[in-house]
Amino acid sequence: MGYKTASTDDVDSVIDEEYGGMWFLRDALDAERVGVTVLELEPGAKGKEHDHSDDGQEEVYLVVEGEVDIDLTDRDETVTLGAEEAVRLDADETRQIRNRGGERVKLVLAGA
Repeated sequence: MGYKTASTDDVDSVIDEEYGGMWFLRDALDAERVGVTVLELEPGAKGKEHDHSDDGQEEVYLVVEGEVDIDLTDRDETVTLGAEEAVRLDADETRQIRNRGGERVKLVLAGA
């Protein structure tokens, strides 16, 4: 088959509902080279601080709804993104996603 579809209904969220939801779609899509994740964060919620220096994975974050801060902790810098804005992050860039606003945010994360 040349394509496969999937939705967040096909997989379980890996974070508690009180924080939002995080759905890894890579396996559901049978993707071999790219990971795709949908992330929703409630106001005040944050993602895990991390980098990908061990696996070399570059990531792109695209905001679908709301506004989110990406803290670049090694640089002591924050990138703020609104709806329809994206950022690409090098594998060795330590980052943490934070919803400091008053509305739920929704992002699509892609990594390869």
